[in-house]
Amino acid sequence: MDNLKKALLFLGLINILYFFICIFRFGTNINFVKFFFALGCIFIIFALLKDKLNINKNNKLLFIFKSLISVIIISFILIEGNIVYNSHTNLRSKPDYIIVLGAGIKGKTMQLVQLQRTQTALKYINKYPKVKIIVSGGRGPGEDISEAEAMKEYLVKNGVKSESIIKEDKSTNTIQNMKYTYNILKNINDKKEVNIAIVTSNFHVFRARFLAKRAGIDSEGIASPVNYILIPNYYVREYFGVIKSFFLDR
Repeated sequence: MDNLKKALLFLGLINILYFFICIFRFGTNINFVKFFFALGCIFIIFALLKDKLNINKNNKLLFIFKSLISVIIISFILIEGNIVYNSHTNLRSKPDYIIVLGAGIKGKTMQLVQLQRTQTALKYINKYPKVKIIVSGGRGPGEDISEAEAMKEYLVKNGVKSESIIKEDKSTNTIQNMKYTYNILKNINDKKEVNIAIVTSNFHVFRARFLAKRAGIDSEGIASPVNYILIPNYYVREYFGVIKSFFLDR
């Protein structure tokens, strides 16, 4: 067995193992994790069929294969580099507004990622008690209330004044979060310049700030942590999210 085949089989088994770890630990409701099972199967199938495909003997096929892999690797490194570089809190000044992005609820209960974002926001709200809060997130399938309403209820229960919280409850994705929030800020703000911080998951800070800028909002990022087991899942998924947002989210 040659080294390439061994590497492909190893990568295949690692991806499939990671899929089952996530399923065992968190159940079947984790978005995107099936990608790792599919990728693992592709690696294994390719390893088993490698000799029959005769890639090394077909110069044209080998060139296409190497070019495709090179593009994927280079783009992955560049995009993930930006995601990782921005995956920390970057507050250079006291915020006037904190925007908290929704991430899904079940019924009326916040899912883990949204709960982590809201808890992170609460820490900074307590640190800057005069800050205005915009909770942003609409109502999707399986949600009895909007994500914005769920976040507001949590914050109010934990001592935040209701009048300090503004709801944006129409958005269903990040670009809508930013567009609708921009309209709110434009209508209520009487200052030429305000400091705005966006609270979102660490893997999502880069894309959130990028789309905020596209919508007209200059912002800083407040990064919410995620479960360490799910870091590969979220960060790989975000690679595709950034590509999609760059081309399609206008």
